[in-house]
Amino acid sequence: MKCYLTSCFAGFIILDENCTLIDYELFPRSKLAEKLLEIENGNLTREEESLLKRIVKKFDSVVIETNLPHSKYKNLKDSSKFLFETPSIGGEFLRSNTAHLLEKTGFNLDDGFETTIHDVLIGLTEKKLMESSEAEDLLLIQAINAIDDLDETTGKLVERVREWYSVHFPELDRVRNHESYVKLVAEYGDRDAIIDSGLLNSEMGLKKGIDKSIGAEIGETDLRIIKGFAESLKSLQESRNSITEYVDTKMKEIAPNLRDLCGYSLGAKLIAHVGSIRRLSMLPSSTVQILGAEKALFRHLKTGENPPKHGLIYQHPDVRGAKWWIRGKVARTLAAKISLAVRKDVFSGEYDPTIKENFEIKVKEIEKDNPFPKRSTASSKPDKKKDKKKKKKKDKYKKKISDYY
Repeated sequence: MKCYLTSCFAGFIILDENCTLIDYELFPRSKLAEKLLEIENGNLTREEESLLKRIVKKFDSVVIETNLPHSKYKNLKDSSKFLFETPSIGGEFLRSNTAHLLEKTGFNLDDGFETTIHDVLIGLTEKKLMESSEAEDLLLIQAINAIDDLDETTGKLVERVREWYSVHFPELDRVRNHESYVKLVAEYGDRDAIIDSGLLNSEMGLKKGIDKSIGAEIGETDLRIIKGFAESLKSLQESRNSITEYVDTKMKEIAPNLRDLCGYSLGAKLIAHVGSIRRLSMLPSSTVQILGAEKALFRHLKTGENPPKHGLIYQHPDVRGAKWWIRGKVARTLAAKISLAVRKDVFSGEYDPTIKENFEIKVKEIEKDNPFPKRSTASSKPDKKKDKKKKKKKDKYKKKISDYY
């Protein structure tokens, strides 16, 4: 004889071959959403284990309808009797007669069947939202996105400050570092004060100092406005630096292996691109390799162009600095190590320095095995079909020209 184990929002139910209720194990009414979330996360609940231990002795086989990995049931007693079918006869019967079977179990449906399901689903959604809002990687994602926004904004504003202040002091454009330029304008304002400070020779690294300027004289009101604008920009730059330190600290806590392998910036961008570190850990390395190059991938699928070899991971110095004929191999190796590092961070949380070391060793082997680009394997013999087509085009062109004579 065999029986069917299936489940609904209220708990687990055992049916015989005639779909008659034999046994059941219901969830506590106050923990329905919590138990359903536990099942969604791929965990075996206490209620299911208890029911299986109780029923497996009475039947030759137990048909289990579940989405969990079958390996979850291997450690249970008499697991050799377990069969897996999704969907099963018992499951189909339960879904068609849920209210009737729950009444037999004594489950409280005083509020009505539909109202009870509605309340359970609302509770489950609230639990999911609560879990997602508590995830630390969401804070990291917002921080790295804020850095990108600040880079875009400050880049435009720095250009504006340079053009604006060059009316008064064009020689200061020799200071190439944007932060240093903005700091001088924000702290001193007047060009004479900047020249007298002596910073142009020491801190700014100019080989030849600036003694005078050919810029225009401007009023105090104009200078005050420019100085205030530079101060606001300086504040944005300081905010960017503090957020950068925060992202680095967060990456140490959340993904130490990914940070060691890719750096805090690239690691955080990969997490932000997919939405969470757990989702990134579930992706195969082939997908990780082309994250950020989705447009090129779809263009390849649509038009048959060459597929992309890398996406965001091009920002890694070993990929960006690799010679063109081995860049794809280096990117593939890095993607494989990223997958390993992220899974280590998510499932064990232990820092493993050998991941980066093995990657560096592998890159050196790739460089050693491929010192020069491979020669094309295409035949050097002329293509007769192509030559015929070219000849036809030439003859057609000549014929058109001859028409004019």
